[in-house]
Amino acid sequence: MAIRSVRLAYVVPPVLAVVLAFLGCLQLSQGGLVGVSSVVTVSSGTGAVSNRAVARALEQVAHEHHATIAKTVADRSEPTSRRTALVTDVPGTPGATWLRDGYADFDPGTTTTVRPMSTLDRYDPSGAFEVIGDEQARRATVRALVAAGFETTSERIPFPTRIGLTGGVAGATPLVGVLALGCVTLCLVGTVGAPRRTAVGRLHGQTTLQLVGAELGEARTTVVVVAVGSPVVAAVLWCHDRLAAWPTFATAAVVACAALLVPVLAAHALGTVVACRRPVAAALRGARPPGTLVLVAQAARVPAVLLLVAAVSDLGAAAAVAGSGSTERDRRAAGDTVQVWVTPDPRPGATTQRYWDRIGAFTGAALDRHQALLSAAVEVPTGVGAGTVPAVFVDAGYLRRQDLRTAGGDRITTVGDAVTVWTPAGLDRRALVEALTAWELRGAPDLRPDDVGGGVLGRQQVYTYPGDGTSAPWLSGAVVVVVPEPSRVFSADQLGAWLSTGDVVFSSRAAADAAIAYSGLSVEFSAVVAVGQAAAEQQRGAVTTLGVGVVTTLAAVVVAVVLAALAVVAHHRRHGRRLFVDVAVGRSFVRANALLLAVEAALVVVATVVALDDWWDRRADGTGAVSALDPAAQVAGPAAVGAVLAVLVVTGAALVVTVRSSRAVVRTRGGTS
Repeated sequence: MAIRSVRLAYVVPPVLAVVLAFLGCLQLSQGGLVGVSSVVTVSSGTGAVSNRAVARALEQVAHEHHATIAKTVADRSEPTSRRTALVTDVPGTPGATWLRDGYADFDPGTTTTVRPMSTLDRYDPSGAFEVIGDEQARRATVRALVAAGFETTSERIPFPTRIGLTGGVAGATPLVGVLALGCVTLCLVGTVGAPRRTAVGRLHGQTTLQLVGAELGEARTTVVVVAVGSPVVAAVLWCHDRLAAWPTFATAAVVACAALLVPVLAAHALGTVVACRRPVAAALRGARPPGTLVLVAQAARVPAVLLLVAAVSDLGAAAAVAGSGSTERDRRAAGDTVQVWVTPDPRPGATTQRYWDRIGAFTGAALDRHQALLSAAVEVPTGVGAGTVPAVFVDAGYLRRQDLRTAGGDRITTVGDAVTVWTPAGLDRRALVEALTAWELRGAPDLRPDDVGGGVLGRQQVYTYPGDGTSAPWLSGAVVVVVPEPSRVFSADQLGAWLSTGDVVFSSRAAADAAIAYSGLSVEFSAVVAVGQAAAEQQRGAVTTLGVGVVTTLAAVVVAVVLAALAVVAHHRRHGRRLFVDVAVGRSFVRANALLLAVEAALVVVATVVALDDWWDRRADGTGAVSALDPAAQVAGPAAVGAVLAVLVVTGAALVVTVRSSRAVVRTRGGTS
């Protein structure tokens, strides 16, 4: 009969391969078009060729090399969920198929509208052009764009990245590591630790090579799993996206499965060879596992426990980010406000400083005209020791939209152009104001601590118009700093940085469009996004990360428990006679299993130390290295406690296995030894 542990090791690769292929295709779909072989990135050059001429040149290249050239442009209103793909129309290429039938997105949360490349005159030609074709097509595309007056860079997409495999593994490295470790240990314990199967074959005259070949025949378990699971996976994909990009998904799954089988096959073959070197007579009697195998089984538990600690900590951070926004309360608080997405890098010919000076001047002008409002969440010193506290810098526009109350119940409003600071009860207000005027408010003309008004803030949460997942949308115990005229207090650099991080928002889409048109800087902004919609899209990505974290944590727990059981059984098989003697002479369970209990204690200590170190790195310590506004930092303590509890669960399972295994050994009078 086949060894159960070895058979289980061959079940894991195809299942894990499907998970990795799904995650990879999801990221691939969200980042661009599926099937792209190379990318040519262009920036504005000195040429004066029209966009129509550029489109005609790209169409000519596509016809000559039978390729598809595409440019993906995000929708201005919903850049993370709607986009337009400009593609060349060459019969028999993916571009022609997409223009005829539409593009099927693997991610159902993304909608892609396909238009011919001739409509390039409606869009900014700068950015990435994706090529689906051979190396000659890529080089011809580069030459055509250079001839049109653009500066270009290009890269060939590696095959693993092209099918999404790189992206899938990058998001689930702990999951891959812990399952691969478990499979290797299963193979070693099922061969070296149980040599009777190979001994029987040797009695029948089989050589070591024949025995290895017969053992590796267990790989048919993978074939059975694939045969049974393929219809189920196909049905799930049909419900998910009507089998969009299924060739890429299937290719990624096959490649991942083959790669994951390599360590399993290697460990299985190595274990079989080692088992064949055992004396036949001793193996038939059920020879004790070698001490090296017992040591390997125990040593494998260390990385499994460390991966479990990391998985629980990451799960806590992912849960905090996923649960921090995109609720109905957030959407009501956001209202019609929008954020302007700033082009990440300065345009060619502009220095970084001049670039951000222009962005900052645009931001200050929009605030002065009351088209935008300030809501900047930062971490500020309390002025007492190294303590810090979250603070939100706001202006009059913010106070008109958000109802903030004093401790007495009065609504907070601006008083002329005076800066006011409102602090929660319990803070040293004077020390805090002195720290603010010395640093954050140092740009205010002739502002002294005694000139700062304000008072005690009522017990309430402050909304922050979140720009990304690194800041919670609602802050408790935050300081509110009211700056009626931000352009007079903060530098252009600071205002530009706040615009790029979403801390300066516009009152409406119309206000943002009017401000951009008035400034003449439309080329510097990539999109105008509703705050509520942006938060919802961020949460969509966070939920995906949370799902990966849940799967990783569950897999880590299961593997850690299985490895613990294998280590205990291997130990008792080697030392079964001594265990029986210890019990027979009346020694306690603790003394009879002292070594195993010592290992469990050592693992708990190691896990606790690692969890504390992880908490120390993730916590907000007031230095600014980790922001106290980050939801992940806020749950660093509970995540560390959860990691230790998860290890204690594994330890408890190991103790249960130890008790049951000890009783089995005693009942058989140590016969398995």
